[in-house]
Amino acid sequence: MRWSELTKSTTPAILSGGYALAGALAAAEIVILALALSPNVNDDYRAYYIDKTTTCLNRDSVGRYTPGRTVSFRSDGARETTGMRVCGWSGPVADGTHSLGERSRLRLALPPPRDGLRATLELAAVIRPSRTSQRIVISANGTEVHRAILSGAAPTTVSFVIPHTVLAGRATLDMAFDYPDGVPQSADASNIYNRAIKLRSFRLDAL
Repeated sequence: MRWSELTKSTTPAILSGGYALAGALAAAEIVILALALSPNVNDDYRAYYIDKTTTCLNRDSVGRYTPGRTVSFRSDGARETTGMRVCGWSGPVADGTHSLGERSRLRLALPPPRDGLRATLELAAVIRPSRTSQRIVISANGTEVHRAILSGAAPTTVSFVIPHTVLAGRATLDMAFDYPDGVPQSADASNIYNRAIKLRSFRLDAL
C-alpha cells in the first residue's frame, strides 16, 4: 500500500480517536467542577471548610467521666481531658485550656442520671484593652442551659443546672460554649483563632 493510501485510510480513525479523547477529558473536567462546587462530604466538614458556618470542627471523640469528680483542665489534667475536648480548644497549659474560635465543645459519656446535674466550672476571661469582659452561652445536647459574663482576668466559678429533660435517653453529654465577644489574635487573623476563655476545671454533681 502506498503512503498516500495509508494516510487516507488511517487519518479518519486518528481524528475520531482524538475527538473521543477530547470529549472524555471535557466530561472529566465537568465532573471535577461539579464535585468542587458541590462536594459529597459530611455535614461537619462542609460547615467548617466550605460554608464556614462554624469554627469548631467536630471530632469523633467521647471522654469518660463519673459525676462527683473535679477534672482539671490545666496541664496536670491533659491526659484525662483529651477525649472530652471535641473542638475549639488549644492544649492545656498551666493556667487552663484556652478556647479557640467562636465555639468550643466538650463531649463525655455518662451513666444514666435519675435527675438533672449541677455543673460547676472554673473559668477565666481572656482580657484585652479593647475587651474587659466575655459573654458565654452554654448549651447541653443542643439546649441552652446558662449564660454568663466574665469580667476581669481572675478565675470565676460558674454553676448551673442541666435539666434531666436534656439528658434523658442520651448516653452522652455534648456541651457547647459560644463566645459572642471573642478576641481576634490580630486584625487579619482568621476567627478560628479567636480567644475568649480559659477553662480551669470541670465538675458534675447529681441533683
